[in-house]
Amino acid sequence: MAFLRRLLFYVIGIGLGVLLVYAFFGDRDFDYAYGPKARVKKNFRTKVVDSTTLVHPLLDMSLDSIYYQAVAHGEIHLGGSSPRKEPCGEYLYTFSHASYAYKMVLENCDTVRVLSLEQDWD
Repeated sequence: MAFLRRLLFYVIGIGLGVLLVYAFFGDRDFDYAYGPKARVKKNFRTKVVDSTTLVHPLLDMSLDSIYYQAVAHGEIHLGGSSPRKEPCGEYLYTFSHASYAYKMVLENCDTVRVLSLEQDWD
């Protein structure tokens, strides 16, 4: 009987502990960015963007949040990027929009700037 009583107290304690942890910490959205590409993507998603550089003759990225879709779902090419360039690093992104592939070069300073945008013919 002593074992069943200890088991009951254990289960009640675990249940109360889970409820307290859920009450204090709640349902949080955790964004784990462990790899270098994930860290760069998170950096570009959270920084302020210079909106004057989003308008290009080829594609107006200020409309319908095309920039954020490109950053979230695009592919970073670290081999073609210059992350240690002074004063600000540059990163090469490729993304697709409306069945066209694009190459975009982003400058990572205090604010993010789009340096160039071109269609990818490869």
